[in-house]
Amino acid sequence: MRYVLAVAQAGNFSRAAKLCHVSQPSLSVAIKGLEEELGLPIFERHKNEVSVTELGAQIITQIQKVLEEIDQIKCIAQDGADPLSGALRIGAIMTIGPYLFPNMIPAFRKLAPNMKLLVEENYTTVLTERLKRGDVDAIIIALPYQEHGVKIQSLYDEPFMAAVPAGHAWEHRPHIEGQDLATDDLILLGKGNCFRDQVLEICPDCMKMADTAEGAGGNIIEGSSLETIRHMVATAVGVSVLPASSIHSLICNTADCPAKENRYVRYVPFCEPAPKRRVALAWRSSFPNPSALQALVKSIYSAPPVGVTLLR
Repeated sequence: MRYVLAVAQAGNFSRAAKLCHVSQPSLSVAIKGLEEELGLPIFERHKNEVSVTELGAQIITQIQKVLEEIDQIKCIAQDGADPLSGALRIGAIMTIGPYLFPNMIPAFRKLAPNMKLLVEENYTTVLTERLKRGDVDAIIIALPYQEHGVKIQSLYDEPFMAAVPAGHAWEHRPHIEGQDLATDDLILLGKGNCFRDQVLEICPDCMKMADTAEGAGGNIIEGSSLETIRHMVATAVGVSVLPASSIHSLICNTADCPAKENRYVRYVPFCEPAPKRRVALAWRSSFPNPSALQALVKSIYSAPPVGVTLLR
């Protein structure tokens, strides 16, 4: 069964054999034997790669559950020793990871010094697929989020703030409306990023600008990351919206920080109710080590990003 999962993930018998530390003929014979026992093919063989059959996809999903149940047996056996050992694989979306991981990882190490923490960043859609395949154990995403067989725990709410270049007309305003964003050039993340969609939701006219590439007051400009956007704001390319955690960084944890960057970028709050996002932890309902997830949540609560409101 582990060989089957390896082939499904690698898309190739040779690469799967290397992952499993066995010879390719051994792996191929074992999978062929399983297919003969089941009476149907799990994979379609091609010259340089394989693809999963329709029924094979269902079988692979069930294999994942079976192997996790086997891992659960191991966890039960280890509970008397140390359930916080081994490895925990965590993914986070790219607008959360850089501002959550730096504080979370040291806090987790204190709670679980014998557990290796492996972290990565990606888009929500990619992390979801990796979660389903078992490549990661849990992911940190922004709500709304719903997937079959996945449990969710809300962690914190995070407000948004407008980012404008120093000297901008909004610089000293006590607050702005979401619709004000449509009157200037607006810098957004590229399509496919959920934070882009959340920003457009607070400015309907901006959504029209993004759809038609035309706007009465401004244009849509795209950046590849929040840090790219921040630098574009600093050079007066346009205005943008940033989550609070990205403003209060480890190097400078106040909005009026005297660091060089903050001489060029100003942050203006939105009118109440201020726009925000809810950040949550998601994991497969079959994940066999709840103690590790509890330690992860506790580490986030003990060292949260600055500017967020924890949800307990």
